[in-house]
Amino acid sequence: MKKEHKKRFDQLRQIGCIACKRSGKFADPVIHHIRKHTGMSLRPSHDDTIPLCPIHHNMGNQSVHLNKKLFESLFGTELELLKETNMEIIKLERTDIFYGGIEE
Repeated sequence: MKKEHKKRFDQLRQIGCIACKRSGKFADPVIHHIRKHTGMSLRPSHDDTIPLCPIHHNMGNQSVHLNKKLFESLFGTELELLKETNMEIIKLERTDIFYGGIEE
């Protein structure tokens, strides 16, 4: 794994489940790769990842893998959540959780 992807995954873990975050809760996430224009044997990009807890990833009735329509009706599309996640990463970088206290 490239250094920049390891950094992204670390940031995703800091954010916690993006679906749980909408209700003000923190849950330890797993990394969900968004599949767009990839077949079953092709790995999606590490840049197209969002943090989801196991319940929202693949273990609950509201999960993106088991009930995508319900998941999207409750939380938005994966691409919408990717945009939200990327904004959260920008916030982390601005408040220097990773880089030492530089705030704008």
